[in-house]
Amino acid sequence: MTIAMPLQISVLSQDNCYLLYPGVDEDVETAMTRNLDPTEGPLTTRPTAADRARELLDPARCRGLITHAAGYLQTAGIDIPATQGFGQQLMRTRFYAGIYQLGRPLGMRVASALQAPGQDEDRARTARSLRLHTGQTVLDIACGPGNFTGTYGQVVGPDGLAIGLDASHPMLARAVADNPGQAVAYLSGDAENLPFRDEVADAVSCLAALYLINEPFRAIEEMARVLKPGGRIVLLTSLAPGGRRDRPHVAVMEKLSTVHMFGRDEITDLLRGLGFTEIEQVTAGLAQTITATKS
Repeated sequence: MTIAMPLQISVLSQDNCYLLYPGVDEDVETAMTRNLDPTEGPLTTRPTAADRARELLDPARCRGLITHAAGYLQTAGIDIPATQGFGQQLMRTRFYAGIYQLGRPLGMRVASALQAPGQDEDRARTARSLRLHTGQTVLDIACGPGNFTGTYGQVVGPDGLAIGLDASHPMLARAVADNPGQAVAYLSGDAENLPFRDEVADAVSCLAALYLINEPFRAIEEMARVLKPGGRIVLLTSLAPGGRRDRPHVAVMEKLSTVHMFGRDEITDLLRGLGFTEIEQVTAGLAQTITATKS
């Protein structure tokens, strides 16, 4: 049973219960809490993907939730970082959410010297790199309109869970409309301060977005925190020309584009320091894809 209520607010307590603010209909409160309290015995209805996503949240990192009218979960008590450049500002607009389907594939093909695969192949390859299978939980960080999140949901099936997280409300609204699914939930949040408990995910991806995050290395550390031992990570991001950031023209490129250009070894060295193994890096033009396994 799905309950859709605009601006319905629930507060996380330390035992992961969700307490609705006074004034919410009692029947709705009963229905909401029935699927969240394991002491009440067998479930009378199957928990929705949103219900199961709530169970992964850390009350210390997310003090509450708002069920937005567009259908995604909006975190409370988390400050979304301010935009620091034109690229970030554009990503959070309705205009960009509308043209994203055309802009992203074209941009990635140009950045990768026209070696990027088509959209369907791209999604299937990423799911294989994450080693997804039925029943798993996967997080898609900076998910945009949910193109990959929706595919992940199909791969993990109804017993699995695919959660797309993004800071852009227009993107999340587009994701709910274009890429829903029985095993798919969308959540607003900050990649630098993920609202999840430690070690809740079997796989994590961040695709074509890391270069626009204010503190990208902190975001990677957060992805490592929420990933289970043995879990897989896939990162698709920028690469400085020649793999070096110490050249003057790279600083000019970053200033003009507001895109962070990563050195060849910056991300792989960080992952290695965080205890990841099976680290593989594929570079093409100004793009790089990195896959790894958490020890």
